[in-house]
Amino acid sequence: MKVMINICVFVCFQRRHPSKMKAFIDCVATRKRTSDSEPQEVVAKQVKLDEMMAAGVGRRVPQSKLDKLVMAFICDGHHALSVVEQPAFKDLITTLNPQSHVISRPTLRIRIQEAANHMKTNLMSHLAKVRYVGTTTDCWTAHQQSFLGMTVHWIDEHTLERQSAALACKRLKGSHTFDILAAAIDDIHCQYKIRGTVVRTITDSGSNFIQAFAVFGEHSQDPEESDPDCEEPDTNDLVDAFSILEKDTRLEFQLPSHQRCACHLLNLVATTDATKAEANDTYKRLSRLSFAKCQGLWNKTGRSYVAAEFVQDQCQLQLIRPNHPGGTPLTWPLSDCCGS
Repeated sequence: MKVMINICVFVCFQRRHPSKMKAFIDCVATRKRTSDSEPQEVVAKQVKLDEMMAAGVGRRVPQSKLDKLVMAFICDGHHALSVVEQPAFKDLITTLNPQSHVISRPTLRIRIQEAANHMKTNLMSHLAKVRYVGTTTDCWTAHQQSFLGMTVHWIDEHTLERQSAALACKRLKGSHTFDILAAAIDDIHCQYKIRGTVVRTITDSGSNFIQAFAVFGEHSQDPEESDPDCEEPDTNDLVDAFSILEKDTRLEFQLPSHQRCACHLLNLVATTDATKAEANDTYKRLSRLSFAKCQGLWNKTGRSYVAAEFVQDQCQLQLIRPNHPGGTPLTWPLSDCCGS
């Protein structure tokens, strides 16, 4: 194709400019001799595999970046700090990057603490610009130790998107009384300087949380938010609390308005209230008959893979089996809907 194009150009030039044919031929011959004497190297568009491997082996990762990657690996994976002391982990790092060394365990602990303080400072500076926030609090026990966790939520004024952040996950020592919980919640609010911007705190329906906000929390004046079915704290406990406040002013805490968790209330409806409802003979009879049929389906699909495949083909899903011994299966759909 290229030869045909050159012939067409030569013929057209000979017809249009016959007097300049000699100069044209000399110019073409000169360019051809120059290209033949200095061959140009053709650069490949795709890098060869051996060249790429050689470049990767020769690349050196800085020690600072390696330390950050190891710290991210420990924190994101919730690994123990002793991982960096394991010989296999050291061999992995030194093999991939022979010029570097593995960060020590004490140094890693200090770096993590510094990163946590830096994140806390940035979060505090961001929360200082937010006018209204809400917090959620929960308390639990695991491995003979008690913990209290808190998260904060707010709406971005520019994007109108909900933002969230974790504030604390701290140890609680002693009994989970209302004053201990109130002190822990107020302390976290003061640490992040959001004591005056928290409009509501969401907790479960535990009596200790309810009493803490009944004594130290701000009470809403909106009659629509009052729930006549909710149990109020014991009056005797409130009197004892006020007597404690009169004796020791250090227990004066400032808590925002209280909001009970809707997911926890639905869970109580599906478990405690559903069990209490069996006191009615009519409901108990219908409930037992319905759940007996469900139990038959659960047993069939659990013991036969053919039945499980049939349910999957017909319904495009598998039957959800309850795993709470003696519990009502109603907790399954509620937990799926509420994300608990």
